[in-house]
Amino acid sequence: MKFNKATLTLLLLLALCAAHAAAQQLPEPKLTPQPSTEAQTTAIREGIALHERGDFEGAIRKYESVLAENPANIVAIYELGFAHMAKKDFKKSLEIGYRGAGYDSPQLAGFYLLIGNNLDLLGEPDKAVEVYKKAVKQFPRDGLLHYNLAVTYRNKGKLNEARKSLKAGLAAAPEHASSHLMLAAIFYNAGYKTPALLAASRFLVLEPASQRSTAAVRLVRAVLTGGASAGSKPGEINLTLDLDAKKDEGDFSAVDTVLGLSSALTLMEKEKEKTEAQKLVGQMETVLAVLAEQSEKKKQSAFVPSYYVPYFVELKQKGHVEAFVYHALRSSGLPGVREWSESNSGRVMQFLLWSKKYQWPAEVKP
Repeated sequence: MKFNKATLTLLLLLALCAAHAAAQQLPEPKLTPQPSTEAQTTAIREGIALHERGDFEGAIRKYESVLAENPANIVAIYELGFAHMAKKDFKKSLEIGYRGAGYDSPQLAGFYLLIGNNLDLLGEPDKAVEVYKKAVKQFPRDGLLHYNLAVTYRNKGKLNEARKSLKAGLAAAPEHASSHLMLAAIFYNAGYKTPALLAASRFLVLEPASQRSTAAVRLVRAVLTGGASAGSKPGEINLTLDLDAKKDEGDFSAVDTVLGLSSALTLMEKEKEKTEAQKLVGQMETVLAVLAEQSEKKKQSAFVPSYYVPYFVELKQKGHVEAFVYHALRSSGLPGVREWSESNSGRVMQFLLWSKKYQWPAEVKP
């Protein structure tokens, strides 16, 4: 293929423009948005409905018609950027994100998310991190900003930074299930058994019956049952204990030991008549009893002891362990789970009401 001088100049200019769009600095939010008219609000709602049906082009036309009348309609600007990202036009979406970030509006954190996501999708994770870090300084209580920063860190292999971002996000948004799930996976892969168990359990309180729930259940069962295995001889049980477990997320050595012992007990002859769910209830009762005892003896300031442990200790004290386990196992397909849940729906509802009202700490150590 041959290029003449004019073609090469045009290609160079296009490349420079693309690089400039990706490298653009966040604008100062000084502009004032203009409110929607009733007709514009209706058009935006119609655009959102089209977006939800997958008709991104139709949605874009609706938003552009609003912006033709009111270029400072901040909701239309945001939805337009979101629609372009959905149709995978990340450069256009990025351009619109920067446009919207110039307005002092309630959607400002959303525009920072839009910019960060597009930078990440365009292969600019370092620039995405810069945007997210600036955004979380401005909006420290926005859990989604912390979560998206954690996603970018995780994808870059910076797992310690991802952990810190997830913790900060969960202090701000304890109901954000995805943050609990990602933190559980990071904990588990790094060898933090008890922290992984608690984070995955909290995820299953919030999201017990989705496709993602099956992975969380596998993690919980792996932690609860992974400390022991049947030996080569009848009645022989092999017990695995990690004597060098990490303690920077809290000292859970006593709990880790009990995890192995409780796993071994489930392999004994007298336990064989119990269902898997019943065994898991017994193990969780034991683990939480030890957690409660340890938390009374030794106060720890790390994130897991100050964030997750009080919740699960109170859960046990309120008598909700059985309801919690069966609720958490909804996606497992284990025998007896559906039947127990249907027969004890009132107990499950009481547990969920208590959980909803639980007061999570607003400030925790990262």
